[in-house]
Amino acid sequence: MTGPGKVGHGIVQEGRAGVERRTAEPIVLDAGDLPECPRWDDVSQRLHWVDIYAGRLCVWSPSTGERSTYDVGQPLGSFAFREGQGFVLALAAGFALSGADPSGWEPVGAHRLPDSPIRMNDGACDPVGRFLAGTMRHDEAAHGGALWRLDPQTESGQRPPPEPVVAPTSISNGLGWSADGRTLFHVDSADRVVWVRDYDVETGTVAASRPFVTFDEGDGYPDGLVVDSEGCLWVALWDGGRVVRVDPTGEVLAEVLVPARRVSSCTLGGVSGSELYITTARRRLDPSVLEAEPLHGSIFVCPVDVTAPTLARYAG
Repeated sequence: MTGPGKVGHGIVQEGRAGVERRTAEPIVLDAGDLPECPRWDDVSQRLHWVDIYAGRLCVWSPSTGERSTYDVGQPLGSFAFREGQGFVLALAAGFALSGADPSGWEPVGAHRLPDSPIRMNDGACDPVGRFLAGTMRHDEAAHGGALWRLDPQTESGQRPPPEPVVAPTSISNGLGWSADGRTLFHVDSADRVVWVRDYDVETGTVAASRPFVTFDEGDGYPDGLVVDSEGCLWVALWDGGRVVRVDPTGEVLAEVLVPARRVSSCTLGGVSGSELYITTARRRLDPSVLEAEPLHGSIFVCPVDVTAPTLARYAG
Protein backbone atom coordinates (compact mmCIF):
# COMPACT_ATOMS: atom_id res chain seq x y z
CA MET A 1 0.00 0.00 0.00
CA THR A 2 1.09 3.51 -0.64
CA GLY A 3 1.98 6.06 2.02
CA PRO A 4 -0.34 8.88 3.16
CA GLY A 5 -1.41 11.52 0.67
CA LYS A 6 -2.89 14.93 1.32
CA VAL A 7 -6.56 15.34 0.40
CA GLY A 8 -9.56 17.12 1.87
CA HIS A 9 -11.87 15.54 4.47
CA GLY A 10 -14.34 13.17 2.83
CA ILE A 11 -12.97 13.72 -0.68
CA VAL A 12 -12.44 10.51 -2.60
CA GLN A 13 -9.12 10.06 -4.33
CA GLU A 14 -7.74 7.06 -6.17
CA GLY A 15 -4.69 5.50 -4.54
CA ARG A 16 -2.42 2.84 -5.89
CA ALA A 17 -4.18 0.16 -7.99
CA GLY A 18 -7.50 1.94 -7.69
CA VAL A 19 -7.66 1.96 -3.88
CA GLU A 20 -10.13 4.63 -2.77
CA ARG A 21 -8.55 7.14 -0.40
CA ARG A 22 -10.08 9.61 2.06
CA THR A 23 -8.82 11.59 5.04
CA ALA A 24 -10.19 11.92 8.56
CA GLU A 25 -10.54 15.03 10.69
CA PRO A 26 -10.25 15.37 14.49
CA ILE A 27 -13.56 15.49 16.30
CA VAL A 28 -12.64 14.80 19.97
CA LEU A 29 -9.35 16.34 21.06
CA ASP A 30 -7.28 14.89 23.92
CA ALA A 31 -9.37 11.72 24.22
CA GLY A 32 -6.68 10.02 26.31
CA ASP A 33 -3.25 8.45 26.42
CA LEU A 34 -4.33 5.09 24.99
CA PRO A 35 -7.88 5.39 23.61
CA GLU A 36 -9.24 2.12 22.20
CA CYS A 37 -12.49 0.17 21.75
CA PRO A 38 -14.71 2.93 20.30
CA ARG A 39 -18.38 1.91 20.36
CA TRP A 40 -21.44 3.82 19.14
CA ASP A 41 -24.58 3.44 21.25
CA ASP A 42 -27.71 3.63 19.09
CA VAL A 43 -29.86 4.11 22.18
CA SER A 44 -28.15 7.17 23.67
CA GLN A 45 -26.67 8.35 20.35
CA ARG A 46 -23.29 8.74 22.00
CA LEU A 47 -19.77 7.49 21.33
CA HIS A 48 -17.99 5.48 24.04
CA TRP A 49 -14.33 4.45 24.29
CA VAL A 50 -11.76 3.32 26.84
CA ASP A 51 -8.49 4.94 27.91
CA ILE A 52 -6.78 1.70 28.81
CA TYR A 53 -4.07 2.42 31.38
CA ALA A 54 -5.97 5.38 32.84
CA GLY A 55 -8.75 2.90 33.66
CA ARG A 56 -11.47 5.08 32.20
CA LEU A 57 -14.63 4.59 30.18
CA CYS A 58 -15.32 7.81 28.28
CA VAL A 59 -18.53 9.06 26.67
CA TRP A 60 -19.10 11.87 24.15
CA SER A 61 -22.28 13.28 22.65
CA PRO A 62 -21.86 14.71 19.12
CA SER A 63 -25.13 16.65 19.44
CA THR A 64 -24.12 18.57 22.58
CA GLY A 65 -20.33 18.12 22.78
CA GLU A 66 -20.72 16.92 26.38
CA ARG A 67 -18.09 14.48 27.66
CA SER A 68 -18.28 12.17 30.68
CA THR A 69 -15.59 9.98 32.22
CA TYR A 70 -15.96 6.99 34.56
CA ASP A 71 -12.97 5.71 36.54
CA VAL A 72 -12.97 1.92 37.05
CA GLY A 73 -9.84 1.86 39.20
CA GLN A 74 -7.59 -0.36 37.06
CA PRO A 75 -6.60 -0.75 33.39
CA LEU A 76 -9.64 -1.28 31.18
CA GLY A 77 -8.96 -3.15 27.94
CA SER A 78 -12.44 -3.05 26.42
CA PHE A 79 -16.17 -3.18 27.13
CA ALA A 80 -19.52 -3.95 25.56
CA PHE A 81 -23.03 -2.72 26.21
CA ARG A 82 -25.38 -5.05 28.09
CA GLU A 83 -28.96 -5.72 27.07
CA GLY A 84 -31.13 -3.33 29.01
CA GLN A 85 -28.48 -1.10 30.52
CA GLY A 86 -24.96 -1.26 31.86
CA PHE A 87 -21.67 -2.71 30.68
CA VAL A 88 -19.56 -5.84 30.58
CA LEU A 89 -15.93 -4.89 31.21
CA ALA A 90 -12.59 -6.49 30.34
CA LEU A 91 -10.50 -5.23 33.26
CA ALA A 92 -6.84 -5.91 33.95
CA ALA A 93 -7.97 -8.36 36.62
CA GLY A 94 -10.64 -10.09 34.51
CA PHE A 95 -14.28 -9.81 33.48
CA ALA A 96 -16.76 -7.65 35.37
CA LEU A 97 -20.36 -6.42 35.08
CA SER A 98 -21.82 -3.04 35.95
CA GLY A 99 -24.97 -1.00 35.76
CA ALA A 100 -25.20 2.38 34.08
CA ASP A 101 -22.22 3.62 36.14
CA PRO A 102 -19.26 1.37 35.20
CA SER A 103 -17.24 2.52 38.21
CA GLY A 104 -19.54 0.34 40.34
CA TRP A 105 -18.58 -3.01 38.78
CA GLU A 106 -18.76 -6.53 40.18
CA PRO A 107 -16.20 -9.22 39.21
CA VAL A 108 -17.18 -12.30 37.20
CA GLY A 109 -15.18 -15.52 37.49
CA ALA A 110 -11.64 -15.90 38.83
CA HIS A 111 -9.56 -12.72 38.92
CA ARG A 112 -5.83 -12.25 38.68
CA LEU A 113 -3.75 -10.49 41.32
CA PRO A 114 -3.14 -6.75 40.80
CA ASP A 115 0.57 -7.36 40.07
CA SER A 116 -0.15 -9.96 37.36
CA PRO A 117 1.99 -9.57 34.20
CA ILE A 118 -1.20 -10.17 32.15
CA ARG A 119 -4.06 -7.79 31.41
CA MET A 120 -7.18 -7.94 29.28
CA ASN A 121 -7.30 -6.16 25.93
CA ASP A 122 -9.76 -5.69 23.05
CA GLY A 123 -13.15 -7.39 23.13
CA ALA A 124 -16.57 -7.57 21.46
CA CYS A 125 -19.85 -9.49 21.58
CA ASP A 126 -20.68 -12.27 19.18
CA PRO A 127 -24.06 -12.19 17.35
CA VAL A 128 -25.90 -14.06 20.12
CA GLY A 129 -24.55 -11.99 23.03
CA ARG A 130 -21.43 -13.72 24.33
CA PHE A 131 -18.53 -11.41 25.21
CA LEU A 132 -15.08 -12.34 23.91
CA ALA A 133 -11.92 -10.50 24.96
CA GLY A 134 -8.23 -11.21 24.66
CA THR A 135 -5.39 -11.07 27.15
CA MET A 136 -1.79 -9.96 26.67
CA ARG A 137 1.30 -9.36 28.74
CA HIS A 138 2.03 -5.81 29.86
CA ASP A 139 5.52 -6.21 28.32
CA GLU A 140 3.93 -7.51 25.06
CA ALA A 141 6.03 -10.70 25.13
CA ALA A 142 5.08 -13.26 22.51
CA HIS A 143 2.52 -16.00 23.20
CA GLY A 144 1.63 -14.66 26.62
CA GLY A 145 -2.11 -14.28 26.11
CA ALA A 146 -5.31 -15.93 24.93
CA LEU A 147 -8.79 -15.12 23.66
CA TRP A 148 -11.45 -15.69 26.34
CA ARG A 149 -15.23 -16.08 26.19
CA LEU A 150 -17.77 -14.99 28.81
CA ASP A 151 -21.18 -16.61 28.34
CA PRO A 152 -24.45 -15.11 29.59
CA GLN A 153 -26.38 -16.65 32.44
CA THR A 154 -28.15 -19.94 31.78
CA GLU A 155 -31.89 -20.38 32.24
CA SER A 156 -31.19 -21.65 35.75
CA GLY A 157 -29.45 -18.38 36.63
CA GLN A 158 -25.92 -19.79 36.61
CA ARG A 159 -23.12 -18.05 34.72
CA PRO A 160 -20.51 -20.46 33.32
CA PRO A 161 -16.89 -19.51 34.19
CA PRO A 162 -14.88 -17.76 31.46
CA GLU A 163 -13.24 -20.11 28.98
CA PRO A 164 -10.21 -19.69 26.68
CA VAL A 165 -11.20 -20.25 23.04
CA VAL A 166 -7.90 -19.41 21.26
CA ALA A 167 -4.46 -19.90 22.82
CA PRO A 168 -1.76 -18.85 22.75
CA THR A 169 -1.92 -15.34 21.35
CA SER A 170 0.58 -12.50 21.64
CA ILE A 171 -1.34 -9.21 21.39
CA SER A 172 -4.98 -10.21 20.91
CA ASN A 173 -6.84 -7.28 19.40
CA GLY A 174 -9.74 -6.52 17.05
CA LEU A 175 -12.72 -8.89 16.79
CA GLY A 176 -15.61 -9.10 14.34
CA TRP A 177 -18.02 -11.64 12.87
CA SER A 178 -19.51 -12.41 9.48
CA ALA A 179 -23.24 -11.80 9.05
CA ASP A 180 -24.10 -15.45 9.75
CA GLY A 181 -21.85 -15.53 12.81
CA ARG A 182 -19.87 -18.50 11.53
CA THR A 183 -16.65 -16.65 10.76
CA LEU A 184 -14.64 -14.81 13.40
CA PHE A 185 -12.11 -12.19 12.30
CA HIS A 186 -9.42 -11.82 14.98
CA VAL A 187 -6.29 -9.69 15.03
CA ASP A 188 -3.02 -10.74 16.62
CA SER A 189 -1.08 -7.50 16.29
CA ALA A 190 2.37 -8.90 17.02
CA ASP A 191 2.14 -11.22 14.02
CA ARG A 192 0.70 -8.43 11.79
CA VAL A 193 -2.10 -10.86 10.93
CA VAL A 194 -5.88 -10.72 10.80
CA TRP A 195 -6.92 -14.34 11.34
CA VAL A 196 -10.14 -15.85 10.08
CA ARG A 197 -11.43 -18.54 12.41
CA ASP A 198 -14.33 -20.97 11.96
CA TYR A 199 -16.81 -20.11 14.70
CA ASP A 200 -19.63 -22.25 16.04
CA VAL A 201 -22.24 -19.63 16.86
CA GLU A 202 -24.34 -22.21 18.74
CA THR A 203 -21.57 -23.06 21.24
CA GLY A 204 -19.10 -20.16 20.98
CA THR A 205 -16.21 -22.46 20.12
CA VAL A 206 -13.47 -21.87 17.55
CA ALA A 207 -12.28 -24.52 15.09
CA ALA A 208 -9.94 -24.12 12.12
CA SER A 209 -7.95 -20.88 11.76
CA ARG A 210 -6.02 -19.43 8.85
CA PRO A 211 -4.45 -16.07 7.98
CA PHE A 212 -6.88 -13.70 6.27
CA VAL A 213 -4.68 -10.62 5.76
CA THR A 214 -1.00 -10.21 6.60
CA PHE A 215 0.47 -6.71 6.69
CA ASP A 216 4.03 -5.77 5.77
CA GLU A 217 6.40 -4.03 8.16
CA GLY A 218 5.88 -0.70 6.40
CA ASP A 219 2.09 -0.92 6.86
CA GLY A 220 2.17 -0.80 10.66
CA TYR A 221 0.41 -3.28 12.96
CA PRO A 222 -3.26 -4.26 12.63
CA ASP A 223 -5.16 -3.29 15.77
CA GLY A 224 -8.91 -2.73 16.25
CA LEU A 225 -11.47 -3.44 13.53
CA VAL A 226 -15.14 -3.22 12.61
CA VAL A 227 -17.11 -5.32 10.09
CA ASP A 228 -19.51 -3.34 7.90
CA SER A 229 -22.90 -4.28 6.45
CA GLU A 230 -21.28 -5.45 3.20
CA GLY A 231 -19.05 -7.93 5.01
CA CYS A 232 -15.88 -5.86 4.62
CA LEU A 233 -13.42 -5.16 7.43
CA TRP A 234 -12.15 -1.72 8.45
CA VAL A 235 -8.79 -2.35 10.14
CA ALA A 236 -6.87 0.28 12.14
CA LEU A 237 -3.11 0.25 11.54
CA TRP A 238 -1.04 1.12 14.61
CA ASP A 239 2.01 3.12 13.48
CA GLY A 240 0.49 3.05 9.99
CA GLY A 241 -1.45 6.32 10.11
CA ARG A 242 -4.61 4.96 8.50
CA VAL A 243 -7.56 2.59 8.46
CA VAL A 244 -7.92 0.18 5.53
CA ARG A 245 -11.10 -1.41 4.20
CA VAL A 246 -10.62 -5.05 3.19
CA ASP A 247 -13.19 -7.09 1.25
CA PRO A 248 -14.09 -10.73 2.08
CA THR A 249 -11.38 -11.98 -0.31
CA GLY A 250 -8.66 -10.00 1.48
CA GLU A 251 -8.31 -7.25 -1.15
CA VAL A 252 -7.79 -3.69 0.10
CA LEU A 253 -10.57 -1.50 -1.34
CA ALA A 254 -10.05 1.79 0.48
CA GLU A 255 -7.99 3.61 3.06
CA VAL A 256 -8.73 6.50 5.38
CA LEU A 257 -5.66 8.55 6.16
CA VAL A 258 -5.20 9.89 9.70
CA PRO A 259 -2.77 12.70 10.63
CA ALA A 260 -1.52 10.67 13.61
CA ARG A 261 0.37 7.46 12.92
CA ARG A 262 -0.60 5.59 16.10
CA VAL A 263 -4.12 4.55 14.99
CA SER A 264 -5.62 2.15 17.53
CA SER A 265 -9.19 1.25 16.54
CA CYS A 266 -12.34 2.26 14.67
CA THR A 267 -16.10 1.86 14.60
CA LEU A 268 -19.07 2.91 12.48
CA GLY A 269 -21.85 5.02 13.95
CA GLY A 270 -23.27 8.52 14.14
CA VAL A 271 -26.82 9.56 13.37
CA SER A 272 -26.50 8.28 9.81
CA GLY A 273 -24.60 5.17 10.85
CA SER A 274 -21.98 5.94 8.22
CA GLU A 275 -19.47 7.93 10.25
CA LEU A 276 -16.16 6.12 10.73
CA TYR A 277 -14.84 7.05 14.18
CA ILE A 278 -11.12 6.43 14.65
CA THR A 279 -9.16 6.40 17.91
CA THR A 280 -5.46 7.28 18.11
CA ALA A 281 -2.97 6.96 20.97
CA ARG A 282 0.01 8.91 22.24
CA ARG A 283 1.31 6.37 24.76
CA ARG A 284 5.12 5.94 24.69
CA LEU A 285 5.52 8.15 21.63
CA ASP A 286 8.81 9.94 21.19
CA PRO A 287 8.42 13.67 22.03
CA SER A 288 9.65 14.58 18.56
CA VAL A 289 6.77 12.60 17.01
CA LEU A 290 4.27 14.28 19.31
CA GLU A 291 5.64 17.68 18.36
CA ALA A 292 5.31 16.88 14.65
CA GLU A 293 1.91 15.17 15.02
CA PRO A 294 0.22 16.86 18.01
CA LEU A 295 -3.19 15.28 17.38
CA HIS A 296 -2.15 11.89 18.75
CA GLY A 297 -4.59 10.87 21.49
CA SER A 298 -7.53 12.39 19.61
CA ILE A 299 -10.54 10.78 17.96
CA PHE A 300 -11.08 11.37 14.25
CA VAL A 301 -14.09 10.97 11.97
CA CYS A 302 -14.57 10.37 8.26
CA PRO A 303 -17.87 9.93 6.38
CA VAL A 304 -18.01 6.70 4.41
CA ASP A 305 -20.57 5.08 2.09
CA VAL A 306 -21.52 2.10 4.22
CA THR A 307 -23.01 1.36 7.64
CA ALA A 308 -22.50 -1.46 10.13
CA PRO A 309 -24.93 -4.12 11.38
CA THR A 310 -26.62 -3.44 14.69
CA LEU A 311 -24.03 -3.78 17.44
CA ALA A 312 -24.48 -6.97 19.46
CA ARG A 313 -24.95 -6.53 23.22
CA TYR A 314 -23.99 -8.83 26.06
CA ALA A 315 -27.01 -10.99 26.88
CA GLY A 316 -26.51 -11.05 30.62
